[in-house]
Amino acid sequence: MTYDVVIIGAGFAGLTLAYQLKKKKKDLHIAIVHDSSFPGDDISNKVGESFNELAAIYFDQMLGLKEFMKERYPRKMGMRFFKINDTSYQEMGINSPFPTTSFHFERGKLENDLYGLVKDDVDFYLNHKYIDFEEDGDEKKIHVLNRADNSPVSLRAAWLVDAAGMKKLLARKFGITHRLDINHSSVWFRVGGGVNVDEFLPRTEDSPFTSDRRSWSSIHLEGVGYWIWILRLSEDKTSVGIVFDEDMYDFQDFATWEKTTAWLRENVNVLINYLEEKKFPILDFKVLRRFASECEYWVDQNRWALIGDAYGIWDPYYSNGFDLIGMQNTILTELIAAERSGESISERLPEANGFIKNIMIGFGITFSNFYPRKDSWYYICSKYNVDITMYAPFMVHIMSNALQSMFMEEDSSFRNDVMERLIGAGLVYGETVSFLASDEFKNNGVKGYDYMLLKPETFHAFVPETNIPFHEKEKALSILRKNHNLILCVQYYLKAGRNYMDFIKRGAYFAITEQTDPERYKDNPDLLEAELFRPA
Repeated sequence: MTYDVVIIGAGFAGLTLAYQLKKKKKDLHIAIVHDSSFPGDDISNKVGESFNELAAIYFDQMLGLKEFMKERYPRKMGMRFFKINDTSYQEMGINSPFPTTSFHFERGKLENDLYGLVKDDVDFYLNHKYIDFEEDGDEKKIHVLNRADNSPVSLRAAWLVDAAGMKKLLARKFGITHRLDINHSSVWFRVGGGVNVDEFLPRTEDSPFTSDRRSWSSIHLEGVGYWIWILRLSEDKTSVGIVFDEDMYDFQDFATWEKTTAWLRENVNVLINYLEEKKFPILDFKVLRRFASECEYWVDQNRWALIGDAYGIWDPYYSNGFDLIGMQNTILTELIAAERSGESISERLPEANGFIKNIMIGFGITFSNFYPRKDSWYYICSKYNVDITMYAPFMVHIMSNALQSMFMEEDSSFRNDVMERLIGAGLVYGETVSFLASDEFKNNGVKGYDYMLLKPETFHAFVPETNIPFHEKEKALSILRKNHNLILCVQYYLKAGRNYMDFIKRGAYFAITEQTDPERYKDNPDLLEAELFRPA
């Protein structure tokens, strides 16, 4: 059989790519080769059970599946961070949902649902194993094995996409993958019950957190060298995971459920005591060691590509794996559609690689030397909010308003303008993260606030418009210029030694415009407060 696109792997990445390609161009002939069958178990052995804002935009704007998700999965109440002390805790989070609609989900159930959406429009080779491919003129000859009877199957396609995750089938074939320089590992388990943070970290009298959906956040329990996620997947299932730095902790302390239980009892006894008191059944226990990896590039001039974990992963702290998939799938869909319409995409391919490479560089800045510094609550709060000033004003804004337009036409001027703004912001972000890691920041005497209530409407200061059409793309650039002023003001305020939490609480983000001159505030935080702070 001959296809326009053959996708290896019917997981989240491959299924959403197939759905997006068919949505963009219905006449594409697509096949998915998958080494298992459907339906799978709702509880999957794959990590990744929560969306952040960029992935939420991908499901809404690019796939048109927001209502589909709302009918089937619990809405996420943003991220919520805790630092547990001997007799108290500190907390940062929200009281109402973000404007974007993100979700928690059982990974296997979601992939079953996605399979149901595409199975009638895509040829599936289930229980088939990808073996290899070779170039044959303008097509690829793809060798597949039918696992039912070990018979060979030959497919032909213009495009071949590896969406088979950490197997990295194509990356290993071409020798372009390498490990990244962080030694983070993870263990995780699912429990048969709804873990409710209100029950083991009850709200105090002075707590500003009033939402009864507090436990439906992506819970982060923060510790030096590690963090613990708690994700309510449904009323009766919860995912719990520990991500830790092997430079600070011995993997053998987590190698079994019994050892992980002992580690929790020593380090986070309030959680393990709660789980044991509730007598929740343990549904599974999984291990993933030193998972950080990246490939030299993700899309090749010879029409093959690597999507999601097949290309690279840094860390699950911000659920960026789904963000990466959404960006790659969107770019690849535009490239394949343009080529199918008779356009040349040869100049767009290096730019596609450059865009994703810069995103991965940004992830590297986010996670390098991060875990050892989490002894300070003020650092944790500041780091998250600095990360947000890169993530929402630039990555989310570009995803929502520019990414499809960037690769829609052969003319590179708009792509270059967006990339210039992204790289410029990345430099400011890198400088700011380095400052947060410095002794100057550590010793500035600022303690922050034990309770940091974040306001979801701040999203509108970062992303004031969404779905800006292609013919109005200059508007997207204008917002990027405004947001560059914003991230500079954040940096200057932090370097002045003032409490960054006040910057957030007093609404300074909303006062910054494209006409704001950050240099006026570089050495004058008093002027910044006078001009940008709103009345309390």
